Formats: sequence, C-alpha cells, structure tokens
Amino acid sequence: MEKSNEAPKFLQRFEKYMPGPNSKYKNFPANFWPGFVHGFILPLTFIYSQYKPSINLYESENVGRKYNFGFVMGIIILLKALTSD
Repeated sequence: MEKSNEAPKFLQRFEKYMPGPNSKYKNFPANFWPGFVHGFILPLTFIYSQYKPSINLYESENVGRKYNFGFVMGIIILLKALTSD
C-alpha cells in the first residue's frame, strides 16, 4: 500500500479560510472577523500546513490591532469551548 502525502479531505475543505501566500486580503486587509476565524481554526491550519507548507498560521495582509485582537479572541473562544465541562 502506497503512503499518501496528501492532506485529509476534511482539512482541504477549510483551505479557503486559511491564511496563505495567495491572500485574498491584498486589496482589503484582514480585520477583526478574519482574525477571529484564523485564530479559531489555528489547530487545523497548523496540521494542514504540515502537508502544504505554503499555508501560513497568520495572515500578513492585516490591519494590525483589530486583526490581532480577533486572532487572540478566536484562540480564547476555541480553548474555552474545548475545556468547558
């Protein structure tokens, strides 16, 4: 049986939401909501980036504080959801 170096299909479905080199935020830099989504899906993005190195964990085309705040809030909400009883 040949080993595949392709990412699982469920991760490939999330690629359009992940930061990467072909950023869709060049004309309109990412603000709070894209930052929130990128923070929330960070674990999936990290795993997918192991299969496809062009995927970044963080969007470089962003507006700064708003994006950073959204990114951190996404991580906090994710951690809260994963650790709640």
